[in-house]
Amino acid sequence: METFSPEIKPGAGFGKILFGMGREQVKKILGEPNEIERNVHDDNEEDVTESWHYDDIEVSLSFEKTEDWKLCTIAVSDPEATINGKKVVGMSTEEVKALLKSLDVKNPTLEDWSTAEDPDYFSLTAEELEMVFWIEGDEVMDIQWGPYFIDEDTIRWPINGLKVV
Repeated sequence: METFSPEIKPGAGFGKILFGMGREQVKKILGEPNEIERNVHDDNEEDVTESWHYDDIEVSLSFEKTEDWKLCTIAVSDPEATINGKKVVGMSTEEVKALLKSLDVKNPTLEDWSTAEDPDYFSLTAEELEMVFWIEGDEVMDIQWGPYFIDEDTIRWPINGLKVV
């Protein structure tokens, strides 16, 4: 496995991993995943997601069959993961809001996902960045994000050399 930089790049990817990469391209950079999960959505054999989990860098990568098995979603819980040089996992809700403001996110949406088993569990969604911060007990535990869209149906794949805004 190559040396890996845990820099979260909104709309683009994570370190050298870019949205739109195929599974073999990712394998060349990160090696074999620790675990692979396959999920069929709504009993539709065409709507399948394959998630690769890399325990050592605390990242999960999801590839979509409907997108020719391209990388479509990244989730990270690595405390070393950064956005603009700032470590995000472990930040408080207010610290994340301040970070998002510095990235010109206007109105992030805070949603309560708390249950009896999981009190104080929230998501903070930054639609402009296609990014969700999962917060438990006022501490970011996980960040999920995907590529930007040109319109409702067209993904802006950074792997294709398109400029990432």
